[in-house]
Amino acid sequence: MIWGVSNFTPRMALLSTHEAVVALASWFLCTLFLKDTDGPRFQNTRSFMFFVFFGILIPVSVNSIYVYHYGFVKGDLDKVALYWLSDFITVLPAAIALLYFFEFNPGRMSIKLRKDLNGLTKKSLFELGLVSIAFIMLSLLFPFDKYWFIYGIGATLFALRWGFEASIILNVIIFLLSYLLPLFDFASSLLITQGSTQFANVHLGMSTMMFLSLLVGRVVSDLEYAEENLKSEKAKVESTYSELKQTNEELDRFVYSVSHDLSAPLKSIKGLVTISKMEPHLAEQYIDKIDKSVDRLENFINEVLDYSRTNRKQLVYEKLELKNIIEEINTKFEFLDNYNRINFQYDLEINELRTDHFLLKVALSNILSNAIKYQKKLSDQTPYVKIRSYQQNNFAVIDIIDNGEGIREEYKSKLFNMFYRGTASSSGSGLGLYIAKEAIQKMDGKIIMNSTWGEGSVFSIQLPHVSGR
Repeated sequence: MIWGVSNFTPRMALLSTHEAVVALASWFLCTLFLKDTDGPRFQNTRSFMFFVFFGILIPVSVNSIYVYHYGFVKGDLDKVALYWLSDFITVLPAAIALLYFFEFNPGRMSIKLRKDLNGLTKKSLFELGLVSIAFIMLSLLFPFDKYWFIYGIGATLFALRWGFEASIILNVIIFLLSYLLPLFDFASSLLITQGSTQFANVHLGMSTMMFLSLLVGRVVSDLEYAEENLKSEKAKVESTYSELKQTNEELDRFVYSVSHDLSAPLKSIKGLVTISKMEPHLAEQYIDKIDKSVDRLENFINEVLDYSRTNRKQLVYEKLELKNIIEEINTKFEFLDNYNRINFQYDLEINELRTDHFLLKVALSNILSNAIKYQKKLSDQTPYVKIRSYQQNNFAVIDIIDNGEGIREEYKSKLFNMFYRGTASSSGSGLGLYIAKEAIQKMDGKIIMNSTWGEGSVFSIQLPHVSGR
């Protein structure tokens, strides 16, 4: 009907191959010049422009050669131009929509809708519906050949507001309203009556407006994507700066505390050696004090080594028995004052864990040593340390509960800071709980502390429960 063919001729057979030639040319050129065809199409302005040129303009021009030489237009260049513009307006919205919104799986020979359509919000779809209704009313009330530009202006404004994805849909709607519906109504007389969609100037204006609205939408989406990337990069820079600032502060405290905590025992040892030379009859007492200073120095050095190893440690998952680790830790605490008076209690619903042995041992060692050291040394006190484990949601929780001195309210917020001592009676370096927190975070867990001054403390370690895997 469109071509005015009344009988099938050999020339018609030749003409019928043009669709395949156009498709082949489009596929070949896009494969040759577009490098993003493995993923979602048109992810930036460059790929969109390349597709329009190599996937539509050149193939449609190939089709125009067929129309001119073999079609039923009798060498009429005006009609060839009209068909070129008509094909462009048809292919542009349809091809962009199909290739952008749908994914083809060659292995399964299936087509599915893309899921990552971030530009199509509920608000944009609502406005798209309102604009579509307005365009339908416009197409019924006013002749298209006089008011065609309103469609293009509306599509461009909509693209400015909502970006590429919404502009694709709106251009498809404009195509259906402006070109497909008139085809059904007047198909038998398109070449005779020159319907409102058959003017070359109208085609040229609409093809230009369609292309510009899609280009504007693509540029807007690119700008939004760039803005999101900038925000993300800014957040990363701010996070890195914050971490660097914290690291520098910790380094300053580390250098200060190390110099102090290393020099103090050494000065004490040097002083005791000098005094023992002056009072040789009391040398044995001074040697005992020197021994304690050496122990203090050795403990501090071990804590610094634990801190260094925790920072550099790579996670190694292994199957562990929680009670065995706790008993292994307690063997090195037997020399501590008050240790023999403490009643160790176990309530282990979860005994088997799969996590890093070294990091778990470091974390538990520092918490248990505090629970032992800071027990109340009262004659009527019955000190205990209770270790409880259970599952909570997807975490294995290990509670270390004691009835010791507890922690004052004003100390709690700083308790896990580097080199912070939470009680006046503290003899340690202040690294223990900081190292415990770092080790637990390395295992993708977290530590929570609850304490009441004079009554005791509860330290809860929460670790991802991967037992039995």
